[in-house]
Amino acid sequence: MGACSGPNGKLIVTDMDRIEVSNLSRQFLFRQPDVGNPKSTSAARVVKGWNPDLKIEALEKGVGVTSEDFFDDEFWNSLDLCWNALDNVIARRYTDKCCLWYGLPLLESGTLGTKCNSDVFLPHLTKSYNDGIETDTNEAQIAMCTLRSFPFLPLHCIEFAKQAYFSDYMEFAPQQYESFRKDSVSVA
Repeated sequence: MGACSGPNGKLIVTDMDRIEVSNLSRQFLFRQPDVGNPKSTSAARVVKGWNPDLKIEALEKGVGVTSEDFFDDEFWNSLDLCWNALDNVIARRYTDKCCLWYGLPLLESGTLGTKCNSDVFLPHLTKSYNDGIETDTNEAQIAMCTLRSFPFLPLHCIEFAKQAYFSDYMEFAPQQYESFRKDSVSVA
């Protein structure tokens, strides 16, 4: 689309995580040789390949209270907008707070367990992310892509067995039977 490719344009992408095998099935920017590399620099390399005119800077930093020495007033004031793609509520709330403080539009998108969201927050025009009721109560959940495709911890195997055998056979099938039994008149 040409964003961040003009003379004054610049896209800054940051992520302190490294690519894991489980990322390959759900994040289209990464391939097997990228495993173990930083997400931000790998993603920047790929999108720069799509548009060589793109001006992009990749950082390996988390955004939050512990990185305010880097993400300071000068940083936030240099932005035109902020786009989140975060997987935790704490970082979302922090970024939203900063966007409100600095008057920046926030394009919010991300996942939390099996939930996903996308929203636009405009300072003083719309609600903010922090006005919502999202919590991080399920942050300890194991990502389904890891659980189904790349379990590597004993806990993953236990959780997979619990879901596959207990939930599927001991909850879903009986619920389905009970639903059919109660509604068998309308089915026949």
